[in-house]
Amino acid sequence: MDNKKEWFLCPAVLRRILYFESDNGYSLMVMKNRQQKVVDLPLNRIEGILPDDKFSRVHRSYLVNNEAVSALRYYGTQLFACVHDYRIPVSRRRGRILFESLDCL
Repeated sequence: MDNKKEWFLCPAVLRRILYFESDNGYSLMVMKNRQQKVVDLPLNRIEGILPDDKFSRVHRSYLVNNEAVSALRYYGTQLFACVHDYRIPVSRRRGRILFESLDCL
């Protein structure tokens, strides 16, 4: 593990993360206090090192903290995960997986 790149694995930091968004090989980490940080890792790598029970890949460009999801809503035909004041798109393929991980069924 490269501690310089994976500092966000600290439990105190993990609790404050709302979601990660992919951005051209980098990832944008959005925190509860609306603070944003750029992480020098692609989303696939971050997904591989984060605990599966705490974070879910909901879209090819988004990885959300399961505890931060307050609701799942449709706007038109698109499903979104409501994470604080943010609406994160959920792909059709990953929607069922998200329902199961959040015990919505």
